[in-house]
Amino acid sequence: MFLQSLNISGVRNLTAVALKLDAGLNVFFGENGAGKSSLLEAISFATTGRSFRTSKLETMVASQGEESVVFAQFNETTKIGIAFKKKSKAKLIKVNGRNLTTLSALASLYPTQTLSPESYHLIDSAPSERRKYLDWCLFHVKHGYHEEWKSYSDILKQRNALLRAGDDNANFCESIKVWDAKLCQASEKVTQARMSAVADLQADLNEIIREMSLDFCDGVEFSYHPGFSGELNLKLEEGLHLDRLAGYTRLGPHKADLRIKVNGYPVKEFLSRGQKKVLINLMTLAQTIYLKTKSEKNSLFIIDDFGSELDEANQVALLSALLSLDNVQVVLSCVQQDSLKAIEKGYNNAKLFHVKHGAILQ
Repeated sequence: MFLQSLNISGVRNLTAVALKLDAGLNVFFGENGAGKSSLLEAISFATTGRSFRTSKLETMVASQGEESVVFAQFNETTKIGIAFKKKSKAKLIKVNGRNLTTLSALASLYPTQTLSPESYHLIDSAPSERRKYLDWCLFHVKHGYHEEWKSYSDILKQRNALLRAGDDNANFCESIKVWDAKLCQASEKVTQARMSAVADLQADLNEIIREMSLDFCDGVEFSYHPGFSGELNLKLEEGLHLDRLAGYTRLGPHKADLRIKVNGYPVKEFLSRGQKKVLINLMTLAQTIYLKTKSEKNSLFIIDDFGSELDEANQVALLSALLSLDNVQVVLSCVQQDSLKAIEKGYNNAKLFHVKHGAILQ
């Protein structure tokens, strides 16, 4: 399965768009501000229900418009229609004509990764971004992980509500023990799944690094910090007073982090800005390999503003590695095509699109 065609209307500065895509490489080029990122944003919206550029979808709607609408066809059995209405902020999703009520159900249809200028904060950002890095993999390859994480999150909300209820709750002591037991049980499932993913991703990433012969490292070390040390049940009991003062649970998988070292040093401190970008690209590529190895699912890889963050050698290396995976469809935007010539020659079916003033011409 791959994204075959798109119909887009009401998205930022784009004119009405009707496109047919290739299963391999699709390149959208044009000047800055032409609408390339808006086109990629619309594709991401169709496959995930979200924008990689903003959390406020009303800004995605054309300035004089009332709604953004995208229709995506994958094959004869999978058709997606998604709309966002600016005034009501309502989102409507249909798959094969039937309403879909959750974004997780939409995202599971066609795993989508996005590399954009915002992606390069993965290493220096808060732990939540690195947790998302792990959870994306598990959501798409581990049956039941989404429900395990949802169960943990629901229990966490209940425990936090109890903490905030204060001393007015006469049954607090008994109730907190019940929620602590449930939280620990759910925590174990999430933690074990993430630790397994960390080991596999590290192996995939180091294999990529060996093949590419990076000049700044010969391997990367991942370590998963689960958000607590020792036994969670004991830590929850010991820290109950502080949790009550804070009004929330301070320990658990919701506070976990993926820690990354190169040559024995934390990457935040050891690598330059440019080297971090290269490593983040390879970490994202490792996700794709992990997905293929564990699930054999087809997937979509979106690269926005290709070339602005990477030198030509790294552009070619990343794209060559992606296109060597026969179940990955690539859609990218760039200002100039020059660095892609070597890649395009090897892919006779690659499709090129020129974007100018919001209009797209193949």
